[in-house]
Amino acid sequence: MKTVIKNVLLGSVAGLAMVGTAAAADLPVKAKAAEYVKICSTYGAGFYYIPGTDTCLKVGGYVTADTYYTDIDAKTSVNTPTFFGRTNYDPDGQSYFLTRVGVQLDARTQTEYGTLRSYFEGRFNAGENYGFGQEIDTGAFSFSDGIRNQAEMKYGYIQFAGFTFGRATSAFDFWAGDGWQGIQPGSFYSDTTLNVIQYTADFGNGFSATIALEDSYGREDEFANFEELSGQQVPDIVANIAYEGTWGAFKVSGAWHQIGDYDPIDLVDPLLYSNDDSGWAVLAGVRFDFAETTTLYVEGAYASGAPGYLGLAGTMPVVDAYGNAVSGWYVGGALIHYWTPSVFTGLVGSYTQTDNFAVDYLVTDGTDTYEGISSTDFTGYNVGVNIGWVPVKGLTLVLQYDYLSAEYSGSDISELVSYSQEATQNRVTFSAKRSF
Repeated sequence: MKTVIKNVLLGSVAGLAMVGTAAAADLPVKAKAAEYVKICSTYGAGFYYIPGTDTCLKVGGYVTADTYYTDIDAKTSVNTPTFFGRTNYDPDGQSYFLTRVGVQLDARTQTEYGTLRSYFEGRFNAGENYGFGQEIDTGAFSFSDGIRNQAEMKYGYIQFAGFTFGRATSAFDFWAGDGWQGIQPGSFYSDTTLNVIQYTADFGNGFSATIALEDSYGREDEFANFEELSGQQVPDIVANIAYEGTWGAFKVSGAWHQIGDYDPIDLVDPLLYSNDDSGWAVLAGVRFDFAETTTLYVEGAYASGAPGYLGLAGTMPVVDAYGNAVSGWYVGGALIHYWTPSVFTGLVGSYTQTDNFAVDYLVTDGTDTYEGISSTDFTGYNVGVNIGWVPVKGLTLVLQYDYLSAEYSGSDISELVSYSQEATQNRVTFSAKRSF
């Protein structure tokens, strides 16, 4: 009996050992801990740590789809002792579409010198553009129906220890057209993105100052850059003093712009060169924030020999026919009010005018030919009103109307010849923008 019991016990132990061995073989191997994305709250919502690093990254973007209807009217008048002529260009209204996709990347890392930041915004544009431009040498308005299928880098810069390197907003600018809606904003103000080296000193309590070297090619058109400026020998020097507080903000800025040895009358056999070798510009702007529902911008600027700082690159020359720097100014601003958290309206606009400057002309009236130097000026303004709705977070729908007027007029010193060229534009924009 004892032997039977012993054999049963031994068999049971052996069986349990075999079962334990089999169960152990079936257990899964312990996997490595998964590396989950970690939220980075240091710089606000939307940032997360790039796995394996201490760098925080925010990925964002937007899609804007615009529909435009524009009606343009242009007039040209010429008056000589034997002839008076007037031509009108009044085409039927035009409709066109523009679409823009933007991709934004913002990477930040804390260092012993402060935040190291890299920022990028790429834009992809597609559609047809119907509008007008103005020739810099004659002031003539030209109309085009050009293709706007393109990719561009709007921003691409590095910020470190107060320095900014790369493509960024000019240190000169303040009101950058805030209040205008859509891919094609209004005209006649300074809003420029270009290559820069900037240093900003933060004095605390909202006060700061910036000194910068900025690419002058980004401010002028091709004719001015390679003819009137003789290429870029020295970058533009820009400085500002700014304040940002609970009530709003203000900025005072100035810029120096080199003028090259340009002969405005005779490029083949130069006899006269630029009398001024330096252009300059100043700006003052203020923003008021009222009760978190209303924002008011007011800005003014004056420039001499630096039309790009007035938003007039290609519209007015850097120097006139006598080699003197051409001067002008503008005032502009916007009033934006949120009636509810999802409904807002805006009133926006600007006005610009140049001082009188000399240009050479050649006019044939069918009987005689007149050639000489005339005194002229440029005047323009653009005003708009819009209403917007934010039905859900990230989606903005806007309907906007704006009116633009641009006029180039003058007469020669003897008053024998006078002329004017004027263009007006009525435009309606419907814009849908999805930000994420």
